[in-house]
Amino acid sequence: MGDEAGFDVGASLGVPALTAHRALTVAEDGPRRLRPGALDGRVVLAAGGAGAVGHAVIQLARWAGATVISTISGPEKARPATDAAAHHVINYREGDPAARIRRIAPDGVDIVAEVALGANLALDLAVLRTRGTMSTYANDGGKAVELDMRQSMLLNTRFQFLVLYTAGPEARTAAVEDVTAAVRDGALPVGEKHGLPLVRFGARPHRRRASSGGERCGRRGPGGRHIVTPGRPPCGRCRD
Repeated sequence: MGDEAGFDVGASLGVPALTAHRALTVAEDGPRRLRPGALDGRVVLAAGGAGAVGHAVIQLARWAGATVISTISGPEKARPATDAAAHHVINYREGDPAARIRRIAPDGVDIVAEVALGANLALDLAVLRTRGTMSTYANDGGKAVELDMRQSMLLNTRFQFLVLYTAGPEARTAAVEDVTAAVRDGALPVGEKHGLPLVRFGARPHRRRASSGGERCGRRGPGGRHIVTPGRPPCGRCRD
């Protein structure tokens, strides 16, 4: 990654961006590498677009030319997904999300990048195209995955479970090279206005001020990327 990327971008991408790359490059008939135009004509569904990996899926898919739909769980999550540049943002807890997605993609979604497979599988299968790919990198919420075998078989669904660390050196190298190219093109900006707030902390542990006995303050920041900066005071509640 070149010096032009800056500290914030370099500190924020890492595993989320490389995981997003993997999720977008495992389709049977899809590209193994990302570049502008690689996903032209494809529709990508980024589940949980307000999360770190979902955010990177949106940005990388847009850079590669896909139409990007993001599902979110509430109105407060809509802004980050929109700011990440998703074409369409859908609250899956309102109305009929499958019908809304099908209006955008009548032939179905090509790739689903999934963060909560157990909770979202029924919706994903309802909108996936024949021979579409379900790339799943987490199961947030821990709901058991109950697979509709007949529906999955009729769709010739490709389920790709993934974790970056065992993806293999070739896949990781390709991801690093393509993400670096996307950064060079300015396609992976971070910060609140781009849908990924940065929360900065010092390297020292959080502790309450002396008047509170000096125990850990337990403060947690909002969603986004947490940046640890050596020498920076941990937070306003903490003693210096």
